[in-house]
Amino acid sequence: MAHIIDNIVDKLEVLDEIEGVELNISQEKKTIYLKYNTVRSLDFKFVWSEDHFIGYFIDREGIQSQAVVSLWSALEAVNFVTSYSLLLELRAGR
Repeated sequence: MAHIIDNIVDKLEVLDEIEGVELNISQEKKTIYLKYNTVRSLDFKFVWSEDHFIGYFIDREGIQSQAVVSLWSALEAVNFVTSYSLLLELRAGR
C-alpha cells in the first residue's frame, strides 16, 4: 500500500506549484490538506482509508463535508489535479 500512497501523493504535490495553493501532507502521508488562499476557497482534506484516499470539502469554518471524491490510483490523482487547476482558473471573483 505504501507504493500506492506514494504515487498518489507525488501527483498531488504538483498542486503546491500553483500560486495561492498550500498543500500540507502528514508525515506518514495518510492525511493531506489542500487549501487555496481566497475567501471563496477550494479546500479539501484527503484521508487514507485502507486502499484509497477519500476527499472531503472543507468550508471556511473548517467543517468537513461528506465524501466528495475518491482517489484509488495515480491516474485518478492526475485527473483530480487537472480538474482542481481548471476550477481555480474558472472560479468566481477572480
